[in-house]
Amino acid sequence: MYSLLSVLILLLCALLAAQIYLFVKYRKIKKIHFRNLRLLRSLTKTINSVRYGNLYERVNDEISEIFPNLAQSVNSMIESIVDREDMIKEYQNDLSKKINVLKEIEKLKEDFVATLTHDLKVPILAEKNMLNFLLDKRFGELNEKQTEALLHLKNSNKELVELVEIILETYKLNETKIELNHEETNVNSLIEETIEEMRPIADTDAIQIKYWTEFDRKIKLDKFYMKRVLKNLILNAISFSNPSSVVDVALCNDNKNIYIKITNYGKGIKKEELKHVFDKYYTTAKKFRKVGTGLGLYLSNKIIQAHKGRIFIESKDHEYTTFIIELAQ
Repeated sequence: MYSLLSVLILLLCALLAAQIYLFVKYRKIKKIHFRNLRLLRSLTKTINSVRYGNLYERVNDEISEIFPNLAQSVNSMIESIVDREDMIKEYQNDLSKKINVLKEIEKLKEDFVATLTHDLKVPILAEKNMLNFLLDKRFGELNEKQTEALLHLKNSNKELVELVEIILETYKLNETKIELNHEETNVNSLIEETIEEMRPIADTDAIQIKYWTEFDRKIKLDKFYMKRVLKNLILNAISFSNPSSVVDVALCNDNKNIYIKITNYGKGIKKEELKHVFDKYYTTAKKFRKVGTGLGLYLSNKIIQAHKGRIFIESKDHEYTTFIIELAQ
């Protein structure tokens, strides 16, 4: 009996010792678990802080002791981000300096062009007056060939005046916004008046300007600027028409808008070039050995946009090009 009791006591002691050991081990594991959980939360907080722009955060020493490889990887990643940020800032600063230099160059170029064209306008207008004096026979009679030569010179002079005015108005547009003076205007009469002014230029290449309309009411617009647009588009149509062909001008409307359509029959515009037509300084004139600054269509587009309208193009290569002005009634 004594021996059996001793064995039972030993078993109970062994069970108690095992329970104590497991309890201590559990407490230790639990402590480690909560410590690791706390460290992982701290690591997550550091990563989120970096994510939202705080690049001064680093993994703390306690995490480094427990998870050395992980801590080193995270800190290395942050250092790489810092290096990249520094490189981006340096690149942005360098780019900003280059942009400022380019802006200064562009401003100098614009000022030079504006000054030059302003100075050119005086002798061109003086030439215009002199040609008118000659054609009015103030200096004597002219024979038929002399009159024809002077008329050609007058047309060339008119084109030069138009060119100088386009450049000056584009420069003015860059400096200030277009200020429109809206007034009730008969669009039909405005188009007819503009066409008559452009006929001498068209006659040089035996080009006819034909006009058709179904709209004869007044709408509010800036007469001066709208005439500038019409001149630019008709001159563009004449320039890119085949000799002895026709420029068609039409005025029509629907319930909301009016549409002014100007069509020339010549080289047309390739599909890939259509999106660049209204870009500043873009011109296809050189391809056809013509003079062009690439400013007329740019300026026209800006004026129509100021009127809350739009210009769009329909074109077929080597057949025709139609510029369409859309304005609210």
